[in-house]
Amino acid sequence: MTTPASPTAPPSGGTLVFLFSDIEGSTRLEQAVGTAAYADLRERHRALLRAAFSARGGGEQGTEGDSFFVVFRTAADALTAAANAQRSMAVEPWPVSAVVRVRMGIHAGEATMAGGSLVGLAINRAARIAAVAHGGQVLVSETVRGLAGGSLPDELGLVDLGSHRLRDLREPERLYQLAAPGLEEAFPPLATIDARPNNLPTQLTSFVGRAEELAEALALLEQNRLVTMTGPGGTGKTRLSLQVAAAVADAHPDGTFFVPLETVRDAALVASRIGSEIGLSESGGRSARDVLVEWLSGKRVLLVLDNFEQVSDGGPVIADLLRAAPGLKVLATSRAPLRVSGEQEFPVPGLPVPPDPSQLGGYEQARRGGGSLDLAELNTYEAVRLFVARAVAVRPDFSVTNANAPAVAAICARLQGMPLAIELAAARVKLLNPEAILGRLEHQLNLLAAGARDLPVRQQTLRGAIAWSYDILDEPARRLLERLSVFANGFDLEAAEAVSGPAAEAGGDILDGLMALADQSLIRSIDGDAPRFYLLETIREFAAEMLDRREDAATIRARHTAWCVELAEGAAAGLSGPDQRSLLSRLERDHDNIRASIDRAVGAGDGDAAIRLAFAMWRFWQKRGHLSEARRRLEAIAAEPWSHADPRLRARLMEALGGVLWWQADVVSMKPAYAEALALWRQLGDRAEIANALYNYSFSFAVGPDPTKSPEDWDPDQEGLAAQAEAYSIYREIGDVRGQANVVWGMGNAEYFKVSGDHGEARFREALDLFRSVGDVTMEAWSLHMLGSALLRQDRPGEAGDILRHALRHFHDASDAAGIALVFDDLHSAAVSEGDLEKGARIYGAARRLTAATGAELAGYVDVQFEHRLRPHIRGRLPPAEFERLAAEGAAMSLDDAVAYALGMSPDELQRSTHGPDTAG
Repeated sequence: MTTPASPTAPPSGGTLVFLFSDIEGSTRLEQAVGTAAYADLRERHRALLRAAFSARGGGEQGTEGDSFFVVFRTAADALTAAANAQRSMAVEPWPVSAVVRVRMGIHAGEATMAGGSLVGLAINRAARIAAVAHGGQVLVSETVRGLAGGSLPDELGLVDLGSHRLRDLREPERLYQLAAPGLEEAFPPLATIDARPNNLPTQLTSFVGRAEELAEALALLEQNRLVTMTGPGGTGKTRLSLQVAAAVADAHPDGTFFVPLETVRDAALVASRIGSEIGLSESGGRSARDVLVEWLSGKRVLLVLDNFEQVSDGGPVIADLLRAAPGLKVLATSRAPLRVSGEQEFPVPGLPVPPDPSQLGGYEQARRGGGSLDLAELNTYEAVRLFVARAVAVRPDFSVTNANAPAVAAICARLQGMPLAIELAAARVKLLNPEAILGRLEHQLNLLAAGARDLPVRQQTLRGAIAWSYDILDEPARRLLERLSVFANGFDLEAAEAVSGPAAEAGGDILDGLMALADQSLIRSIDGDAPRFYLLETIREFAAEMLDRREDAATIRARHTAWCVELAEGAAAGLSGPDQRSLLSRLERDHDNIRASIDRAVGAGDGDAAIRLAFAMWRFWQKRGHLSEARRRLEAIAAEPWSHADPRLRARLMEALGGVLWWQADVVSMKPAYAEALALWRQLGDRAEIANALYNYSFSFAVGPDPTKSPEDWDPDQEGLAAQAEAYSIYREIGDVRGQANVVWGMGNAEYFKVSGDHGEARFREALDLFRSVGDVTMEAWSLHMLGSALLRQDRPGEAGDILRHALRHFHDASDAAGIALVFDDLHSAAVSEGDLEKGARIYGAARRLTAATGAELAGYVDVQFEHRLRPHIRGRLPPAEFERLAAEGAAMSLDDAVAYALGMSPDELQRSTHGPDTAG
C-alpha cells in the first residue's frame, strides 16, 4: 500500500471510524478510455475525495490503485465527508463515456499500529462493507449508526437495508444507506454473498491474515478449473477455501456450494453427496452422476469439496464432472492431491511466525539487531494476530505487552503457525497467562486438547486432526513416519536413511516413502543445496507416541544418537579450517537434533554419547553464542557419577568445560577444570594430550579474577610460563607444528601484559606464520587480532586498525560471534586513538550488545582490563549523554551492519564480499 505525500497522522486510542472507497468497474473503465486517460480521471477523483475527507479531519492512511482508506475521529465527520465526496463526484463534468462512480463503506472499531500501519478486525470489516456497495452508494454499519446517534446534520439520513452476510462469512451485518440531497437513492441489490445461490456456512470467528495465500489461491482458481489445497490437519485449509469461495461468488452466478466429504468413504457416493448439498435428488432410475451433470449443463458453478482425502479414489469422479460441465470449477481441500489431469495443487503453509527468542543463540540475536521484541513488529505476524484475536474472544482485556511478548512469540513459533493449534492455545488464556501456556507446550497434544464443540470432531483437538491423517496411511508409511519422529526440527535424505534403516526393514525405498508422506502433507520439504524435510511438531509428537509402542523404538533412537555423534564430531574436526562458516551453519541447522540426543544420552546414563557430543559441540556453542546453554549442559554431565567411568572421556569433558568457563571469564572455576584434565592426561600418558592440556592450563594464569591488576599479582611464581614451556617442548618432540603455534600464541599473550617490550608482537607474527603454514584459519584470525592489539599498546593505531579489520573479516566470514566481539573492542580503541570518537562510541556499543547476546563475558573482562590499564578507551572522552546516545546507536545495529560500519563499507558491499553464504538458523 502506498502512502500519500502528506498523510495525516491517525488518531490514537479509543474507537475510530474507518472509510473505504474505490472506483466501481475501474478495470473496464481503463480498458474503455485507455491507460493515460484513465490515469487523469483517477487523479481528478483523488483530488475531489481528498478535499472532502480532509475538510472533516479525515486522516488518509493509504491508497492502493483507485482506493482510499481514511480514518475519522467521529461518525458524524465520516458521514458528512462521504456525502460531500459523493456530491463532488456527482457534479463533476466527467466525459459522457467515462463517468467515474465511487462506492464507499464505513465501519467503526479499535485499531493498533503495526509495522507503520493501522491494523484491526474493524478495518477489514469496513473494507468488506465497501466491497458490496454500488457506485455512488455509501453503506454504513450498525456500529456507525449507533455512534452517530443524534449528532447527524439534519440533511443526512440513514436508510435501513436489513441484514446481509459479507464476504468474510461472519454473522449477517445490519447495513444502512447514507441518504442526503444530491445523492442517488435507487441502487440494485447489494453485492453480498447471498445475492448468489450458495450454502457457504456462516463463520462464528473472524478470518485473520492469509492475505498472500488468499490472493495466490484466487489467481490459481482464475487460471485453473481444479485447484486442490493441501496440508496437514489444522493448517486452515477449510477456512481458507471458504474465503476464496466467497471472494469469487460473483464469478459463479449459478451457485457456490460447500460439500463436506469427511464421512464419505466410497467414490460412488461423491456425486450423490454433491447433489444433496445443491438440493438435487435422484429420480426415474437415473444415477446421481447423470442428474448432477444435467443440472450443471450451461451453468457457471463453483464446488468446494472439503476433506477429499477420505475418498482418495474419487478423483476420477471429479475429472468426469469437469469434462461434462465446462462451466464448472472445483476447489478441493485434502491432505493429498487428487492426482487427476488438470489439477493445480496449492500447499497451504502455516501462518508467518516471529522467531522464538528463547531458541536464538547469541549470534542469531545479534544478526537481528536491536534489543527486546518490538511490539509493533510482533503484531505484523499473522500467527500473533490470530492468537490475540482468539485470546480476546475468551478474555476481552488481553493484549500483547512488553512482559508477555516473548512468550506469545515463542508460542506461535513452536506451534509453527498452525491455525488450529494457535486457536486452541489462545483459548487457554482464559485461565493461564502466555508464560504458563508456553511452559506447558512440551506436550502440545495434551495441552491443546479441547476446541469448540460445534466443530467437526477432527477439528476439536490436534490429536484428532493428526490421527485422522495417520489412520489412512499404509503400514510402511506409518513405520517410516514413526521413525522420522526422532528428528527434532528437520533432517535430510541421508539422515533419514541412516535412522530408518535399509529398504527391506523400513518397508520400501526411503525416498519413495518421503514422497508418499509429503503427498499426505505429513512432511514438508525446504529447498536448498540439499533438500531438507521436517515434520510439524504436533505431528512429530503424535508419531513419537506411536513409535513408543513399537519393540524397536530404542534401536531407532540409538541410531539417531549415533548419527548425531558422527555429524558433530565430523564438523568439529573442520572448525579450524576454511569451511568453518558452512560447518557452523550445518551444526546450527541440526542443533535441535543434537540437543535431543544429548538429553536422551544423559537421561539414559550413556556417558560415551553424552560426553562425545558435548565435547564435539563446545566450540560451536562458543562461536555461536550458546555459552550459557553449554555451561549448563557440561556442568550437569560433570556432576553425574558415570562421567568418571572413562578417564579419557572425563578429561575431554573437563577440557570443554574449562573452555566455556574461559569464554565466560570465570577464571576461578576454569582453573580446577583444566587442572583435572591435565592430571587425567598425565595419568593416561598421552603426550599430545598432555601438551594440549598444559597449553589450556596456562590460561589459568593469563588473566586473574580482578582485571584491574597486573599479571604479576595473580601469577607470582610464573606457573603459566612453565606450563607453556613444557607444552612447547612436547610439541616439538612429537613434531606438532599447530601445537607449537598455539603455544607461541599463548606466550605472546603473556608478553602482551608486560609494561615494556613489544607486548608480544614478535610472538604473534611468528604464530601467524605457523598457523598459515598448517591452514588453521581460526587461529590465523586470532593471531591477527592479538597482533593488532599489541600494536595498539605500542601506540600504532593506523597499522593496528588495518590488521584488526583483516581479523574482523576472518571472524565475520566464519560467523564467529565471540571473535567479532573482541575485535570490536580493539577497533573501538583504534578509532579513539585516531580521534574518531563518534565511531569509537558506536563500535563500543555494538561490542557490548554482542557480548551480552553471546554470553562471551571474556570480551567484557578484557574491556575493563583495557579501560583501566592498557589502551585508549571511549569512556570519559565524550559528554555522558552523547556517549550514551552514540553507544545506543551502535547497539541497535544488526551484526552485519555493525561489522560493515567497523570496516568502513556498506552492508551490501559486505554481503557481496563475504566468503560463503550464512544459512544459520
